[in-house]
Amino acid sequence: MSIYSKLAVFIILFTFLVGCQAKTPTSKSTDSGTDTDTVTTSYVGKWVNSNNTFGLDWKSNSFIYICTRINNVTFAGQGSYSSSNTRLTWWDGSYDSVTSSGSNIILTSTTYSPAVLYSTCNPFWTYSTSENTYYTNAAKIMGYWKFVFTYNGTTYTEYYSMSAIMSTTYSDGNYYTAGTNSGADAVTGGYLSSSGNYDILDANPNLYSDHFVFSINSTSTGISSGCYYFYVKATSTYSSCNTLTSGQKVYGTPRTYRIISENDKDKKALQKQKAMTKLINQSSTRITAEDINAYKRYQHLLRIHNSTEKEPLKRFLHSFRKN
Repeated sequence: MSIYSKLAVFIILFTFLVGCQAKTPTSKSTDSGTDTDTVTTSYVGKWVNSNNTFGLDWKSNSFIYICTRINNVTFAGQGSYSSSNTRLTWWDGSYDSVTSSGSNIILTSTTYSPAVLYSTCNPFWTYSTSENTYYTNAAKIMGYWKFVFTYNGTTYTEYYSMSAIMSTTYSDGNYYTAGTNSGADAVTGGYLSSSGNYDILDANPNLYSDHFVFSINSTSTGISSGCYYFYVKATSTYSSCNTLTSGQKVYGTPRTYRIISENDKDKKALQKQKAMTKLINQSSTRITAEDINAYKRYQHLLRIHNSTEKEPLKRFLHSFRKN
């Protein structure tokens, strides 16, 4: 194979994996109907960041789609733009300030150039999200969540920002979802048709995993009911349901994320481990069919969590955490 053929193959492979490619800028029409190649006056179009890792499909100001590809899995989010405050607000409640620079647009501090986006960027639907019920199901969990629960006499509050849909599916066809915890680590979630429940798994702590299972209310702003489950890694022990006191989507402008210190993490881990030790010594009659099903689901989510390349995913998810 000649060096030119090898180069062509490399370029094709690269653009396929990323799902997007920058293209030569074209002129933009201004409100007066004239053409200019110096200032972008309409954001509608397809865009890519400087290293071709994030693709942006600005279909309209009310619907903006963003994607990335990691190990042949697409991660996607969406948002909307308000010209009154020049903000692109993502569905987890975070936002970017939008400006233009020549033929490019700038989202807070990230520059996007005109691009060609391939089908790998959007494997979910062709014209409208309504084409795909599974996409609609996953979209309902997107947001900045606050969960409150009491465990062994201690009340805990946990925050999770669910920001992206994954193209990986469960056996019932529903997509897995991805987000971050208060320590900026990646978490996994999804929806299960058989139970009608959503869940979020945080498997990042060294000693334990947190698993939240809940139904979402009709307005998709909070939970109708739910359970908190706790898994001790050292003993491979999964708890029974601890009823969630509350669960709701909360937003701030700008939003402040609660970042906990390593000392606080260790303190919380010890508290939960002591509570689990007490639970293990109790009768096992508390375990229900729902608890068993939750544990099976936990195992599926854990496999997805463990198989996902964390650093590129965190870079994508952190792009939603600027404000």
